[in-house]
Amino acid sequence: MKLQFGIHSPIHGSYDYKAFLDLSITADRLGFDYVTVGDHFFLPAKSYAKICGDPSKPDKLDAWIALTALAAKTERIKVGTRVSPIPFYLPSRLAKIVTTVDIVSGGRAILGVGAGWHKEEAITYGVKWGSHKERIERMLEGLKIILSLWSQEKATFKGKYYQVSNAPFWPKPVQKPHPPIWFGGSSDAIVDATARYGDGLFPLTDIPLDKLQSLYDRLKEAVKRYNREESPMLAPALSYPNGIGTEKSEWVKNVESQLEHGASLVLIDFSAGYASPKKAQEFLKEFASEVLSSFR
Repeated sequence: MKLQFGIHSPIHGSYDYKAFLDLSITADRLGFDYVTVGDHFFLPAKSYAKICGDPSKPDKLDAWIALTALAAKTERIKVGTRVSPIPFYLPSRLAKIVTTVDIVSGGRAILGVGAGWHKEEAITYGVKWGSHKERIERMLEGLKIILSLWSQEKATFKGKYYQVSNAPFWPKPVQKPHPPIWFGGSSDAIVDATARYGDGLFPLTDIPLDKLQSLYDRLKEAVKRYNREESPMLAPALSYPNGIGTEKSEWVKNVESQLEHGASLVLIDFSAGYASPKKAQEFLKEFASEVLSSFR
């Protein structure tokens, strides 16, 4: 079975703009299919310690602006977030942002969405938090607005949290009917939303294989409820170096295990364990040479 590959790149700590750009352009040149980034104001302190950042200065580039710059400098790799918390956005603004990236990239944008998980980040920046149930409701309302704006000449939506009224939206995204929608997480609500609206699902990095299999089975059952012909892709991520390993034999074995448990796309996550930007590039070149062709 054909397997796709991607990278999840930090845009904080030792991975500044240049490091992110160089790594992602290398991934594009080597034949990787996706590059994703996290979408945050800032992260917990431990996230900076993992990649030699400074927890006292919790930096983070804007996800969509960084992806726009990358889109203008690449030719084939898909670009998107893993994931953008819709409750942190005005949905109509997020629709415009993603459309712009889709146009700049020539139709390579994906919109990864979630309900948010970093409470301190939200409270610090004045974003309403609320219960998980409420954040899921806001995520789904916001997504409905985004999809309406992308598909209709003028969209009207009156929900509990968001409204648009006879809103024009031009230009439309390049991809039809719209850029792919991915979800992040593994809760029942996220699995159901993926089955209903999604093109793919991002589990947490280094998810144990038994939980990955359970997630795959739950997603298949949810898809049946909505009578979909094609199932969304499942895209687990393996950290480097701990998750994927440091030797070719480990790389092949660990990728095969993801495939056997339902993966359609495997991401290499450089944010969950430390490798310098230079070492990350070296790894990508070796991995592409030794592994990519084996699964295509």
